Amino acid sequence: MPSYPITADLASRGLKLSLNRHELASTATVILVLALVGNLVAAHYDEVTAALVFMLGVTVAGAVGGLSSALIAAVAAFLIFNFFITQPAFSFRLGTERDLAPLFIFNLCAIVTGILAGRLRDRSELARLGNARLTNLLRLSRALQSAGRVVDITAALARVAEPILNARLTIFRLRPGGLDRVGPDETLCAIDDMIAALLASDEGILVERPLVAIRLDGSEGAIGVLLLEETGVGPMDLTLLKTFGGSVSVAFERAILSEQNAERRATVKAEELKTALLNSVSHDFRTPLTAISASASSLLIYRDKLDGVTFEQFLRQIVDDCERLNRYTANLLEMSKLEVGDDPASLQTLGVAEMIGVAIQRVRPRAGNRRFETVGMDPRLVVSANPALFELVLINVLDNAILYGPDGTRIVLSAEDLGDRCRIGIADEGCGIPEDDLVRVFERFYRVRRSEASPRGSGLGLAIAKGFVEALGGSIAAQTPGVANGGTKIVIELPIASGMPAT
Repeated sequence: MPSYPITADLASRGLKLSLNRHELASTATVILVLALVGNLVAAHYDEVTAALVFMLGVTVAGAVGGLSSALIAAVAAFLIFNFFITQPAFSFRLGTERDLAPLFIFNLCAIVTGILAGRLRDRSELARLGNARLTNLLRLSRALQSAGRVVDITAALARVAEPILNARLTIFRLRPGGLDRVGPDETLCAIDDMIAALLASDEGILVERPLVAIRLDGSEGAIGVLLLEETGVGPMDLTLLKTFGGSVSVAFERAILSEQNAERRATVKAEELKTALLNSVSHDFRTPLTAISASASSLLIYRDKLDGVTFEQFLRQIVDDCERLNRYTANLLEMSKLEVGDDPASLQTLGVAEMIGVAIQRVRPRAGNRRFETVGMDPRLVVSANPALFELVLINVLDNAILYGPDGTRIVLSAEDLGDRCRIGIADEGCGIPEDDLVRVFERFYRVRRSEASPRGSGLGLAIAKGFVEALGGSIAAQTPGVANGGTKIVIELPIASGMPAT
């Protein structure tokens, strides 16, 4: 779709009474041809036929150049016809008084014909420019409608509005402490005084060439300023700029409200998460702390009465519970980093089989008699991931399998090369997950409701694993069944690293 620069045109000045270079050249050409053809016709026919030729020339001039061109051609036709064709030739004097009426009527008809042709041409140009204006406003409106954020508005203005307006655009957002530039920080002329004058005035637009400032008004007052720095030639159409400024104001206020709503939702979500975390931490930390306190107290009180095996059991209990607290702390720290938007640490190329082996060794002391089986572990299979997060993902999923898989059952781990991704499966023989809960189990603090007695976790393990996997650019899902037509299978997909050795 073509675009037309929006400048002060016929729509803002009425009928055009000036000529540009192109129109002036066209008018001069028409007059020159008119003089030559008119003299030839007069030499071979008569003055009446020559007059008709001059009338045609004036009409052509009006159709080509508009009203101004028609008036110039009419005056030129009158002078040429009177000087070269009417007798006596080469003189503006009339032969008799009877020659005055035909010459006057010819000149009047030429002017009227030229005016009609010029007005028709100017009205046609008005319609064309009006259609171009509507087309440009429609394009600008569509671009702004699809901009949901403030940064999207600046991108839309740079992409669509600047070529149409022949101007460089900058948005300033009005805040309690002053104005903040939105978008690239490019050098402009001194504008502080200009913007202050605009905000203090009742007018919505202020012009100080080459700058044009438009106040962006929201539902509760001014919300910003749109600054245009002209890069084209010719004055701008200020009426159209006001209309365009209104569209920008609506889009800008919508984006600001959207950002504010997102911030409020994030704040509410953070508060809910904080409350839930405190509740969960108070519960999950209390159990190992109580066990540590009981074991340490027993060692202090009965240290002389305990045999070696019992003494070692108490120490082992303390060590296990300390490791449990350490896992909780590591999970909470990593999750808090993701919650505030921190990117994961630098990615490395990691061997899948090696990382699974490390995770199994970490959870084996609390696995009891559960058996770990690995399937399809290609030592050459590597992924691009952060080692700490990857290990925490595997440990959280394995802890979940240990928690819900009865003692003596199997936990089967597999790894599959999908081309650009690696699929890791961890399946157990536990009580399984109902079909309706396969997605919700990854929500924070969600626990599957069961009629029969079953172990109850914190509701954070799979949620934390999901957050870590997504931070690594992967995905995680739950499937049923797991092993031997029972239990659950957690499927993790991570990007495969290519061309680098595993670390």
